[in-house]
Amino acid sequence: MLTSAKKSCIIYTVSTQSVQVLKGGSMELDERKRKILSSVVEDYIASAEPVGSKTIVQKYNLEYSPATIRNEMKILEEEGFLEQPHVSAGRVPSTKGYRYYVDNLMKEKELSMLDIDYINNSISGFGNTENLLEEAAGVVSKLLLRPTVLTLNNQDLLEHIKIVKISDKLLLVILLSNNGVVKDCFAKLTDTVEEDMIDELTDTLNKNLVGTPLENLQNVLNNVISKELSKFSTILEQICESIKYEFSKGNKKLNSNIESILSLPEFSDLEKAKNFVNILSTKDVIDTTIKKIQDNELGIVIGSESKEIMLKDYTIISLNIDVGDGNKGSISVVTPKRIDYSKTISTLKYINNKFKNLLAKKKEGENE
Repeated sequence: MLTSAKKSCIIYTVSTQSVQVLKGGSMELDERKRKILSSVVEDYIASAEPVGSKTIVQKYNLEYSPATIRNEMKILEEEGFLEQPHVSAGRVPSTKGYRYYVDNLMKEKELSMLDIDYINNSISGFGNTENLLEEAAGVVSKLLLRPTVLTLNNQDLLEHIKIVKISDKLLLVILLSNNGVVKDCFAKLTDTVEEDMIDELTDTLNKNLVGTPLENLQNVLNNVISKELSKFSTILEQICESIKYEFSKGNKKLNSNIESILSLPEFSDLEKAKNFVNILSTKDVIDTTIKKIQDNELGIVIGSESKEIMLKDYTIISLNIDVGDGNKGSISVVTPKRIDYSKTISTLKYINNKFKNLLAKKKEGENE
């Protein structure tokens, strides 16, 4: 399905049937260039070594002479599909090359029975939704040897908010949802606040916020501060920051699988390894990119498409999972651009179908 991308980022989705560009489109390549580009991408994914024309001739049995392949690789480089890391080296795919491959050339792989058995045995089907999603994110991380970020989007509505004064400059904020979810956080103030103001603030917040989805609470709170709550703006700024931190901490979890990641050839440079670990630990730029593709069932952002300088060498592949009762979660694979895109997409689709089957069986059990 073709849709417009957000201005801040060129975004692409993967439908359940194929990979499609959402905005614009890649330059069309002739059949010879397509075969050569596909061979370069797949060989580089497998070997992590720059690919030369000799490798293409020896391994891929293309019906072209070595001279023709060299010329076509040079043209692909000039058109931005390939890059040459060193003058004497072969070529590697660019962001544009990976994108063209994913959208036009990639053939989706079937998962091996070993992988299927591992997924089926690891996702038990028991326990609450959050536990099942954690199991799934862990399975994806182990199968692909890449970190995953799990995001939970629960449709809990605020039922009551209570603010307790702990000391002159410290408040405890307690949020209770209609589904019994309790969130609490501390807000440190710069000035002292009187008890009667706390009571008035609590009443006003309940009047304005009850019925708000917890995941939207931050935005709604910001919108009403300038109106009826303007007199509490100083206190609310601190409360807003505390709520924001609590929700970002509680709704996102990382499966790092760090030992396997750092053994990749991309991280033989210690500085690159440190930078990647830093990206994973802070997660801010990852969160920003994930939010841009959460409207899609399965979205892919490659390298510079994210517009985040720290992610120019990385790809994020994010799957949205409907877990019932209006709740959704997403599992996002964070990886160097060199990854087996076909296996990754097949794995995420299988996980998605697994959840759909689990939900269907759960509903059948409830209706019996």
